[in-house]
Amino acid sequence: MLPVDSVLDLAGKSKLSLLGMGFEVSSWQFDVSSDVTEPAGLATRCEVDGIEIAIETTAGAHSAYAAFQGDEKTAVVPLNAGWEGFMVTDDLEATASVLLSCKNWSPKEGSGILVTADSPYDTEVTEPIRLKLAQVATGTARRAAEKTGCETQLGDPDKLTAPETATRTVSADAATGTCKGMTSVPTVRETAGAQAPVEACVLVGSLRLFAEYGPFSDASDAVVNGKYGGHDDPSGVDSSTAWTSATCPGALGIGYYHASPVEGSDRSFKSTPLTKSERTDLQRFAEKSAARHGCVAPAALP
Repeated sequence: MLPVDSVLDLAGKSKLSLLGMGFEVSSWQFDVSSDVTEPAGLATRCEVDGIEIAIETTAGAHSAYAAFQGDEKTAVVPLNAGWEGFMVTDDLEATASVLLSCKNWSPKEGSGILVTADSPYDTEVTEPIRLKLAQVATGTARRAAEKTGCETQLGDPDKLTAPETATRTVSADAATGTCKGMTSVPTVRETAGAQAPVEACVLVGSLRLFAEYGPFSDASDAVVNGKYGGHDDPSGVDSSTAWTSATCPGALGIGYYHASPVEGSDRSFKSTPLTKSERTDLQRFAEKSAARHGCVAPAALP
């Protein structure tokens, strides 16, 4: 299922390397969930000369949060060219994730395909490396769909570019991406408002907002307590989280939209409730993200 040329390019190797010593390739299969009867060949994890790639069904996925854990300091930058995916980058490594909905797969068959690919651990994450990693992740997703009979819509490989590595901080009225339309604070941190299974917006000094879809909304340990990001109700507010949700097509499943205090804050929503403008911002953030993904309108906050 791997796009050989792209993987070798990311590893900095030629095809002759496949015949030589010191080039390591390994793979192994695993089950994603006892509730999923995945297609033959899934789920599988591959390691190619320091590059790790996981290919699995979106339902019951194990690797959704391989690198990204929802922290405020990690930029969640969307892929482009029509791909449902994103990349996160730190000083030493980058991870790209791509999600495909399979129109002919039910949730019991896995719903879709999730590919997670890590850059080589001993290579500086430059712009060319980010582009090569994006090509590996999207190329693997395409080949996995072909091999498993997944009927899906792919992005354009020829228009794919290297994702950025950071958010941009702008005044709220100048925001054009994930924070567009926010009014409760003067300054926001955002990324482009392209389709991605994880989207983030930081209301500087106030709240951090996240939108999560498919395996990114239902892969948390807490989800055993409820299908709405670990909650039983489609919307609500507790001491540390305000959330709403929406039903989305295919492997996107439930869209989970939530707000929490910025890192370092000791704010509790019980003692310091969301203001009217903060509630409006969360609802607007959810509505805009849901519309990008073809979901129904998110539930109203209580």
